[in-house]
Parts: sequence; C-alpha cells; structure tokens
Amino acid sequence: MEWRTVIAMLANPDTRRALARVVAETEATPSGQQAQRGLARLAEAGLVRDGVVDVDALRALLQENARPRPEGAERFLSPSGRLIGLPSRPGDRQELLRLIATRVLVVGEVVTEKELGERLAAFDDDVATLRRLLVEAELLERTPTGTEYALVVEDGSTPSGS
Repeated sequence: MEWRTVIAMLANPDTRRALARVVAETEATPSGQQAQRGLARLAEAGLVRDGVVDVDALRALLQENARPRPEGAERFLSPSGRLIGLPSRPGDRQELLRLIATRVLVVGEVVTEKELGERLAAFDDDVATLRRLLVEAELLERTPTGTEYALVVEDGSTPSGS
C-alpha cells in the first residue's frame, strides 16, 4: 500500500477510531513517559496539535504530494500505461487511439499481427478489439499482403505504399 492511501485513511475520523480500537486492544498501554514521547514525535511531525490529530495537516500533506492529473489522452491510461476505458466522445477516442498507435509503431515500421498483438497487450488484454479500433480509426492499416500492419502517416498513406 502506498503512503498516500495510508495518510488519506488517517484523515478519516472513522478509520482513526477503528485504528485506535485495534491498537488499544492488541498492544500494551504505554507508560506515561512512553506515551508523552510518542505524542511529542507525532506533534513534531505535524500530525498532532494540542493532543488532537491535525486533519488539516494530513490533507495538506496529501495535496502537497499529489500527482499531477493527466491531461488529454493520457487521462484514459492508468499510471502504468494500461487502458482504463475508451472515451465516449469521438474526438477523445481518436486522440487516445492516435496516442496508442504512435506508442506501438513508428512511421515506416511494418510488423506482423503477432508482434502488433504483443505490443498492444501492454495497453489492454483485448488486443483484437484494440487492433480493430485502430484500423477503423484509420491509424493502422494492413499491408497489401494482409499479414502485416503499418502506421498510417498523416497524408493517409502507409509506408508500404498500400
């Protein structure tokens, strides 16, 4: 679990109460001196103020370290680059498919269906549908032999001359 998830959970009062109950039931009660040292460490870290959890500090920590929100076609890909879903708006869908096409092939490159499928698998498990969508969007095209694929260049032609 990443730290952002933990901090977000600690910002929730119900989650903090549940954690406090678990800790109280499973761990020995610290001596007064141990408890004071622990409280001082939490205060020094900015998580506790006047003996109370500083929820605003937790939220500020999350905001300070927030990942920038992806824009454009990137917003339809997970942080690992996998397809989250296909956009319903035609313009967004075309932009996403263009991004995928240019990530799996470069101009002038011709690959077999198997190689294309292996590359598309990085984006989605349903490579056949993704391949079909790329062809229908006129971003990829089968070569004249029908056994290979190439990226359609801006003028609508393929490097293979089909």
